[in-house]
Amino acid sequence: MNLSYLKYAVEVEKTGSITKAAQNFYMNQPHLSKIIRELERDLGCPIFDRTSRGMVPTKRGEEFLRYAKAILVQEEQIEALCQQDAGRTLTVSLAAPRASYISYGFASFMRQMTDYPTMKVDYRETNSRDIIRGVSGKAFDLGIVRFQSLYVPYYQKMLQDENLESQDLWEFSCNLLMSASHPLAERGDLTYLDLGDYVELVQGDTKAPSFSFEPEDSPSVSGSSRKIISIYDRGSQFELLRQLPGAFMWTSPVPYELLNSLALIQKPCTYPGNLHKDILVYRSGYRMSREEKELVNCLRRLVSQLS
Repeated sequence: MNLSYLKYAVEVEKTGSITKAAQNFYMNQPHLSKIIRELERDLGCPIFDRTSRGMVPTKRGEEFLRYAKAILVQEEQIEALCQQDAGRTLTVSLAAPRASYISYGFASFMRQMTDYPTMKVDYRETNSRDIIRGVSGKAFDLGIVRFQSLYVPYYQKMLQDENLESQDLWEFSCNLLMSASHPLAERGDLTYLDLGDYVELVQGDTKAPSFSFEPEDSPSVSGSSRKIISIYDRGSQFELLRQLPGAFMWTSPVPYELLNSLALIQKPCTYPGNLHKDILVYRSGYRMSREEKELVNCLRRLVSQLS
């Protein structure tokens, strides 16, 4: 049996549509329909029911797809094993939100890995939905997904649909990041109502329900400021915080060493729903390497310090 056929069948189940699955594999829909029919003929039973709701697995099809997913995970592990050459290669791919503690922990991890003769390391900062799709589509092996804690059921369903597993990494309240000269720097007991006249910096590609009061897409984390600047580069955010009078940003807690080096401060501030989760996600059945486990340990140690 062609392993590619298993990938096609799993993709049809995930999308619920032969047309969408064909688009994801850059092939035409009739060709994929023919492949699925051939696969069903070889198995001697239908894998999908063709319904008005799309392609729905039959009872036997569900059993077949469970085995298919397990086989594909094993194939991935075999490929990873075969790619290891005689010299040691550090292979890590991580997608994560733009969070200083994560980049700080990642840098700490990389300092421990400098003796590797070769490296294949990918680190991308993006929004939660792109992270989930990137890990599910094998663009990345590990992801860190961020969302408000009240949206746990929403994301649990999304992870289940994408055949991903998860581990809790951190639950935290967001702080305000600002310069020491900010007008609110000396104020205590801040709430989001104090922020309306100041300039809020937001990550332009962060999509709700992450960091938003509403489940729809929103340009602002809190919706509390009338002045919004959307940015797409984490380096520029620090320059704006230092140089733009009254600028602030909602962030997860930032390591104090980094705050000192950037000449910035962080302050607690209350707003409804200010409780967030970061979770580690990976494909079902995926086995982390020793190096990947050490990366996670670096992040957990830093979380422990910040907590």
